Amino acid sequence: MTNIRFIPPQRGPVTDYSDRALTTGPLWLLIKDIGVLTAALPYLPLLFFPFKTNSDKQASHSRLASYRDTVVQALLCLIELALLILFIPALISLPGMLFIVALFACILIIRLVAWPTQGPRIVESTVHQGTPPMLQRRPDERWLFINGICTGRSGLQQNVDRISLLFGRKVLGIHNQSYGIIGDIVECLLQRCLSYSTMDVRVANEVIKQHLVDPLVQKVVLLAHSQGGIIASMVVDHLLTELSGECIGKLEIYTFGSAASHFHSPPTSTTTPLPGTSVEFAPCIPYIEHYANEYDMIPRWGVLYAIKNLVFNRYAGKVYVRMGATGHMFVDHYLDPIFPLPKPARLEPGPAMNTRQVGGHRTEAAEIEDADGFLNALVDVDADLEQRRAQKPKKRLVQAKSPRQAHAHPASMVNEAGGNAIHATHGSVDGVHRDADDDLMTFADGNAGKTVKELSRLWKYLGGAEPDD
Repeated sequence: MTNIRFIPPQRGPVTDYSDRALTTGPLWLLIKDIGVLTAALPYLPLLFFPFKTNSDKQASHSRLASYRDTVVQALLCLIELALLILFIPALISLPGMLFIVALFACILIIRLVAWPTQGPRIVESTVHQGTPPMLQRRPDERWLFINGICTGRSGLQQNVDRISLLFGRKVLGIHNQSYGIIGDIVECLLQRCLSYSTMDVRVANEVIKQHLVDPLVQKVVLLAHSQGGIIASMVVDHLLTELSGECIGKLEIYTFGSAASHFHSPPTSTTTPLPGTSVEFAPCIPYIEHYANEYDMIPRWGVLYAIKNLVFNRYAGKVYVRMGATGHMFVDHYLDPIFPLPKPARLEPGPAMNTRQVGGHRTEAAEIEDADGFLNALVDVDADLEQRRAQKPKKRLVQAKSPRQAHAHPASMVNEAGGNAIHATHGSVDGVHRDADDDLMTFADGNAGKTVKELSRLWKYLGGAEPDD
């Protein structure tokens, strides 16, 4: 049975969590990020392990495109590694203007080498073309995917086709174009530390925004992998300043191996309850979930570090960690172990059998949900993290209170990330005192003994199903 570590969503007074960019300068963020990334380098060889290949499932032209992209990525890695070694000597020895010219020439070479793997910024899943009933079952939904590092156009096409086949929806892919693993990591650093909106961020922002403001669209499901998690988090930052809560509320986000350093989902209400009363809060983005492998280098730098090491950094969402698991590839190391494609079903399942449509075929839900034991695994709640979360609010509230605030309304509890509205307060309710750490630990204990299937939402979309039906 797969061992799953579950990290509950952040809870507590809104003053207890802050985006790290608001508490630390960009230069110091860059230095710290490079340090954390360097510490994670021993896990670099595990990015592609266990090695798998889906070549037997691909058409010949797809296999050729995959081989081409692999060769280009290897060539880019060698070029960028050589440039990285020569950078400091060139900076010291070359005159200023000559160094700038050489730098631009190197960037041009990298772009030319990467050009064969580039393509349109938006691609569409092709697996269900020619089967209109499948695509028209959910006309008020839009499914989007943002790829991660080292992904060419053929890789993106394979990813969106796999998502479409798995969830029974038409999927649009937003191409986060790659310029080699070193170039992609440098871009990640610029996005994380300087909040630099690259072309990928700008394109994703426009596409997602268009769907959210469309009155005919009631739900926008965004999946993101690796660097795509950074792009998704930056897009959310922009959308929160541009769109109404009603539009933002259509969005659901699910990340895999996320490299993002923060995720925002503020409460829909900031009303402070009167003493002895309570109020319900709901996160602005109702559902956010993150899936990560324990020994995947990228989330160890991204979601896992941001949540476990930076306890009061703002990071909305539930987190599921496959303990002992390695690998960073989207399909091979995330979708296949978590949501494998279903087995062929019996032609005439019994009347009590829950059936779903996948690729035009009826399949048994039990076969879909097996998923290498992932969905049926009992979660191990990260109690240590919950203890650390519970201890800090009391200290910060004491430090922040002025004499006037000490007798003001109690701070309200909010759920910052994934799930339903939360009904909670601090202070005295019906004569019973409740404290922040009591609420947090009670919430953690309430998740103990549950399976991933009981806590997760994404799996409920498998085979074209609808969680809210």
